[in-house]
Amino acid sequence: MKIGIEKSLTNVKQYLEQNNQQAVLLDGSKENAKRGLKKYDAIVASGLDSNFLGMQDTLTKTPVINADGKTAEEVFNEIKSRLE
Repeated sequence: MKIGIEKSLTNVKQYLEQNNQQAVLLDGSKENAKRGLKKYDAIVASGLDSNFLGMQDTLTKTPVINADGKTAEEVFNEIKSRLE
């Protein structure tokens, strides 16, 4: 799976990589927003800023996982269950 990760969630990125997932840090720039979210199987955000990608009005079928209050393992399990 290719998973976009909010920049502040490096622990989640490391956990996903240890579990053989391709994790890419997203910096919230307009350039990332222009590239779109379709190239990711899932997006993980901290929940601190629900609009960190500037995409609040964009409809996407890509699941957005709120990592707030969750361990990296819990985030990974939610990603797997949402993509089944």
